[in-house]
Amino acid sequence: MKLDLSFLLDKENETTDVSVSCDVTSVSIGGTSYRKSSDEPFTLTFYNDEGKKLYVSGSTKVSFISPCDRCLEEVEIEIPVKISEEFFISNDIITCDEEEGVICIEENSLDVDCLVVNEILVNWPAKVLCKEDCKGICPVCGKNRNIEECDCDTSVMDPRMQQFQDVFKDFKEV
Repeated sequence: MKLDLSFLLDKENETTDVSVSCDVTSVSIGGTSYRKSSDEPFTLTFYNDEGKKLYVSGSTKVSFISPCDRCLEEVEIEIPVKISEEFFISNDIITCDEEEGVICIEENSLDVDCLVVNEILVNWPAKVLCKEDCKGICPVCGKNRNIEECDCDTSVMDPRMQQFQDVFKDFKEV
């Protein structure tokens, strides 16, 4: 969603609330695309500080569908989005600090989706689990161990010790 901020230029030392929504349908993280399952409209608060700076703040929650990192079952994860940005006003043009990285404003138009996606990327969890004690998938037979237990031997031998294991098998005297 693009939001024209020109109307804020003459509102020095005033706070203005604007209701907005996020039009993003999916995000791509680490080469994987995650589809949005829900979001809610939210309010952005703008404060024009003496015609020199424009402060933007707001918060919302966006939910996505992601596979569990252990068992691959689909999980809905809720990402908190807290926006707190500072823009500069000069000669009736709103700009951002280009050293900050991503530019979400162009020709006095704020890209709300850009702000929201930036916050989603920062707040994306390192590990997505369906539940805290998820048992994952058996590396031998591939069964989901949350649903059905299996009797597979999942002990992993250090490959450096495999030669000793072979020696013990060959010379079993006991």
